[in-house]
Amino acid sequence: MMDRGEILEGARPQNEAYEGLKHQILSLDIEPGEMLSESILSSQMNVGRPLMRDALAQLAEEGYVMVYPQKGTAVTMIDPERVRQAVHTHIVLEQAVLAEACQQGLTGAQLEYLECILEEQKRRGDDAVKRMILERQMSNALAAFCGKKYMLDVFRTMDCDMLRVKCLHYNTFGFPAQMFPPSSWEYTQVEGRMLVDNLRRRDTDAAWLLCSNHFKMVLLHMDSLRGIYPQFFSG
Repeated sequence: MMDRGEILEGARPQNEAYEGLKHQILSLDIEPGEMLSESILSSQMNVGRPLMRDALAQLAEEGYVMVYPQKGTAVTMIDPERVRQAVHTHIVLEQAVLAEACQQGLTGAQLEYLECILEEQKRRGDDAVKRMILERQMSNALAAFCGKKYMLDVFRTMDCDMLRVKCLHYNTFGFPAQMFPPSSWEYTQVEGRMLVDNLRRRDTDAAWLLCSNHFKMVLLHMDSLRGIYPQFFSG
């Protein structure tokens, strides 16, 4: 079985500057439209400029930043149409994976792995980016179990705006259960539990419905978030 790092990140080499910048962009600590300076970032993160240049190039490939000749590098705005297309792609591809997982059946070890992810979600998730990574961990594991790990590269290059919407939603509506039951994060955990139970029963229709509803909710969240944070969205 693939280890957890391979499922989440594939075989791509780790770049601490890339990881740090991506976290700041996803959490919107660095806001859409903000200009970035390679030299200033290198100094702030205490990394060499070649490493920072590679980080910015990888982020540009994934859609998080745009390089403007003679002007510099800017964090991209959140594009609603890109979010809509990412949602559609996830529904189509992830439903296909769920159908295959239900048809072939998951092994005891694979189901145990998914249970471990659910337990980890209970213990962790103290910031929006971490919550979003934990949320995606289940889908990434299922893709790997079904031999579709290269599908993750498709998502890597198209998901930047959808992931920022998810993180923004968690930051905005991630209240503790004692205040506003249930929080958006707790609801996501319930979805994960229901999905694993349906996979164990090999109930394709129920798993499909969970998948479709989950991603369609992203679009509903985006519409409300555009009203709260219009400065983060294009158009």
